[in-house]
Amino acid sequence: MGKLSVLFFILFYTIGNAGSGSHSLWALATYINGETPFPEFTVVVMLDDVQVGYYDSNMKDFIYRGHNPTDKIHDDVAQDGAYVFGIIYQSIKERSFHLKHQLNLTEGVQVQQRMSGCEMLDNGEPALIMFKETFNGIFVDHAIYNSMTHFTYDSGTLLLGYYGIRQAYEKALFENVLLPICIKNLKTILKREKNVVMRKVPPRLRFIKKEVSGGFQVSCLAFGFYPRHNNLTLLRDGQPVAEQELTGGEVLPSGDGTYQLRKSLEVSTDELKKRQNYTCTASHLSLDNKLDVSWESGAERVHLSTLSVLLMMLLIVMLFGIFICVKRRWRCTASHLKLVNVDAKA
Repeated sequence: MGKLSVLFFILFYTIGNAGSGSHSLWALATYINGETPFPEFTVVVMLDDVQVGYYDSNMKDFIYRGHNPTDKIHDDVAQDGAYVFGIIYQSIKERSFHLKHQLNLTEGVQVQQRMSGCEMLDNGEPALIMFKETFNGIFVDHAIYNSMTHFTYDSGTLLLGYYGIRQAYEKALFENVLLPICIKNLKTILKREKNVVMRKVPPRLRFIKKEVSGGFQVSCLAFGFYPRHNNLTLLRDGQPVAEQELTGGEVLPSGDGTYQLRKSLEVSTDELKKRQNYTCTASHLSLDNKLDVSWESGAERVHLSTLSVLLMMLLIVMLFGIFICVKRRWRCTASHLKLVNVDAKA
């Protein structure tokens, strides 16, 4: 599972660092050499961070998996997908064969993965097209055609003597074939899925304090937001806490199509006794103004003391009231007995 997850990490790291003013279309391809219950070759297609398609070597068809079940993808998009993934299948299969022999791997299951795709700015202009490749979790090579101004290629350590030929080939392939196809399909799928990937869901913010060894952990939690770009800051007395003092900070999926982000700070018991104000503040594309929630340390002791005094005063008042009621009842009872005695004598 570790090898299979390597490129998923790269994929979401890349998506997470893409600018908020752009959209991307990525294909995550996995080729497995050896006996497994899985198809030999599979591709998952992502629009930004939403899965929209699937392809494997058993079906040999591009399956559109949009979020509108009544929608059908255009035939040309399906044909483009089948064509491009067929090219990737043969390419990755051939490269896996050479790498397997180069590394003298004769037994077991070998896994090769490739991430490829493009980004487009909001104005419709292409931003970049790229691919990254790994073999058994080891970096193989990558190429980036960035901002349509320059091209870079890194052949890594597994493809020695391959740099010059591969660089020229990849540049021509990117510029003349893959980039036009990728941008065209990105525009088509984005138009179809814009209500999903372009929605804005504001975060909810919570301040959490829990006891840990040696003190307390205070945490800022922003959750339920989309898109994933979110700036979460923990302030102490109005000043941002240094990032090296914090733990967490990774944007994680919540499982419902939204994201969550947590940042935590360890606070000693002595420091917690000081009267300090902690504030969580979040800024997000869905918010016109920053969202914040605060908590004041040290104030709890004052509040507790005040509450204790109020409770004690209330108890005294209640006891005094009970005493007055009992005393009045005793007087009434005594007066009644006197009257009874008088009547008896009469």
